[in-house]
Amino acid sequence: MRGDRSKATRPMVAPPAISERDMVEDSRLVKQVRELRRLVPVCREPCGLGELFQDTATYIEDLQVQVKVMRMLLDKLSDE
Repeated sequence: MRGDRSKATRPMVAPPAISERDMVEDSRLVKQVRELRRLVPVCREPCGLGELFQDTATYIEDLQVQVKVMRMLLDKLSDE
């Protein structure tokens, strides 16, 4: 019989993936993501959460380097 398929021969269907939109439906998370986008000047628009987090990490690393350089300059200038 052509139309008769057993469960063993049916292809497995993966459950639908949770989209980024579903993850940030919570209004608190939406506000936090919006604020993070505002604070991180290197965020590409439009970008997903993955890109936003990567840009945020890069921005934090850049700020840490700037602080280190400013401390070195301050130490050098205070020695003179």
